Amino acid sequence: MTDAIPLEYTVLTRRYFRPIKTPYKAFFRYVRHIITTPFRSRYGASLINRHVGTDVPPIWQQEFENRKVLIVGSGPSLDRVDPEFFARFDTIVYINFAVRCMRGSGAEYFFTTDNGPVREFMDAYDDEVFLTLGKDHCVIAPVFLDQFQMMLPLGRELFTWLRPDAAGWRAQKLRLGPFRLPLMLRYHPRQPDWNSFKIPPPGRVLPAIDHTSALSAVLFAASQGSRDIGMIGCDFSAGRAAGANSSQDVPDARTFSGARQEFEKMALPLKAQGVSLVNHSWLV
Repeated sequence: MTDAIPLEYTVLTRRYFRPIKTPYKAFFRYVRHIITTPFRSRYGASLINRHVGTDVPPIWQQEFENRKVLIVGSGPSLDRVDPEFFARFDTIVYINFAVRCMRGSGAEYFFTTDNGPVREFMDAYDDEVFLTLGKDHCVIAPVFLDQFQMMLPLGRELFTWLRPDAAGWRAQKLRLGPFRLPLMLRYHPRQPDWNSFKIPPPGRVLPAIDHTSALSAVLFAASQGSRDIGMIGCDFSAGRAAGANSSQDVPDARTFSGARQEFEKMALPLKAQGVSLVNHSWLV
């Protein structure tokens, strides 16, 4: 979770999340976070592996295989399209706060790789959108493997969980004053080698991409059988959603650092395997 998330848990979010204090506001809590992250991330990976089975909701094949899928982010291009644009697609996958735009008809999904936005969305609104969509249509492919144990069983049951195809140790850089140093080890999903990438078969195993949940959602749609995938609100630049009910007036260029390049690398092997991927965010 980031330090943008409120310090206090609401009555609602305490039903779904363990009330863990953010480590970024107190020095000793921060040190403890650095020391315990290797264990927590490795243990979280083990819990996820045990939790995620091989069963796939039958509705996924019906709503993804050979269907036109739209991945919806919260970027400014979302404001430049009208409702008719969404009608071109059979299935819509909303990333994090973009679920505010849910139309309430057709095949709709919530997708994330980080449970922080889930908690923030609940704090700003409530849990109704997740309960309305249902577990089969709320998908989490965690990029932070220790987040599994940050959720209570009731929270975990809101989602159909995916597990990474591979994970390993890596040093995470932390900011200390003007310096960024590799101070913390984290067990983390391994990133795809796009030169040899093969689309995963339909199932519950999926690479979790670092830069943005939208890229993982693309792989989710492709792995479930879609061969025509579009994106909107995935600008990977200025004007991203800063929170559940706000926008970022002065965008931080680091937020999506590398996302556009990763998208371009991803599009090549997908195209070679028969998947059309178009980011309409840059075309409208």
